[in-house]
Amino acid sequence: MTREMTPDMTVGHLVRRYPDLINELERFHIDYCCGGGRTLREAAAEAAVDLTVLLTKLLEHTPPDHATPPRDYAAMSMTELADHIEQTHHAYAREALQRLHTLVAKCVHAHGEDDPRLAELQRTIASLAEDMHDHFVREERVLFPWLRRLERRTEIQGGPPWSVRRPIDCMLHDHDDVGEAFRRIRELTDDLTPPSGACSTWSECYRLLADLERDTHLHIHKENNILFPAGIEAEQRLGGQGHRRPVSTPS
Repeated sequence: MTREMTPDMTVGHLVRRYPDLINELERFHIDYCCGGGRTLREAAAEAAVDLTVLLTKLLEHTPPDHATPPRDYAAMSMTELADHIEQTHHAYAREALQRLHTLVAKCVHAHGEDDPRLAELQRTIASLAEDMHDHFVREERVLFPWLRRLERRTEIQGGPPWSVRRPIDCMLHDHDDVGEAFRRIRELTDDLTPPSGACSTWSECYRLLADLERDTHLHIHKENNILFPAGIEAEQRLGGQGHRRPVSTPS
């Protein structure tokens, strides 16, 4: 597969164009979700990766023959993508966070005296879970219905009187906070590496954290780099700053 990329291409644009490179970017610890606006040059410098090596690996990457071609999320409507995010990422995160609550509590009870960091890990996961649950509710009740209305022009007059950028900015801020939480989790867990001889519960806790982190990266990418820009563009096409209800005049 022939790919076109330059050091000044943004990571978000790269992933929208070549979604099969996500696993390779994860391997190099390149932030393609919250950091999607950075260029490849900037992202490589931040991750302390040699830019030439990174570009070479990305250009040479070949998916396994048996791999299922990645879905083109950029080709989906906002309604389709919002539905997909709710049904896939929100549902998975809620289940994973509930499971992590149980696992980390068992780890603290059994091994907290041996590794005091487990207690802070428990607090960090609890705070992350609270923030993510609140974030999901605000997306599902406010932002996503708004984005769906932007695709149904007959309903635009029912929208709020301000720009969709306002809730999007709030969601972007939340995403940055989630990214910081996962960075702290990695600090507390030696990059999600269980200690030698760790019990099965401890190992499962770190495995699930790694899975949730990967899923959250993909989740945020779909919002930051695809869904949210599409919402802003749709609003601009319809006249810009929000859509007030028409004011009726007496006859």
